Amino acid sequence: MSKKYFIVFAILMFAVLLFFLGNTIIKSRFYLPDLPVEGLTKKEAYEKISNRHNDIRYLTNNDNFNWYIYQGSQETFGNELIKQFNTLGGFTFLEQIGSGYVFESKGTGDKLIIESQMWTANYIIFKLPVELRLEHGSSKMT
Repeated sequence: MSKKYFIVFAILMFAVLLFFLGNTIIKSRFYLPDLPVEGLTKKEAYEKISNRHNDIRYLTNNDNFNWYIYQGSQETFGNELIKQFNTLGGFTFLEQIGSGYVFESKGTGDKLIIESQMWTANYIIFKLPVELRLEHGSSKMT
């Protein structure tokens, strides 16, 4: 009889352990890949973009670059980025080369290449020079 109780108790303890372990992994976002930028945790990045489909969100400033994250497909990202730069003014979209987007400054003719990378299947991360800053659906030059 006591062997039966021990087995039930062991199974119950194992279930509780699995619950807490799973909950910890999900809350910490441990399963997400490493970020290409320092000074920000995976959890912080995820919380900034979670449930904000087709929206560009500011992540952090690091090494003279403003880092951003986007939740959506590569195609919708390209459309949103071009739209953001059209409202920014001073830039003309030239072409897309792989995951890079080429813009030209209307004033100087300098080219700006924005390279993006998939962080996961649903999130895209990219950086802009510190002089440029996109703001949640609107853009401005700083």
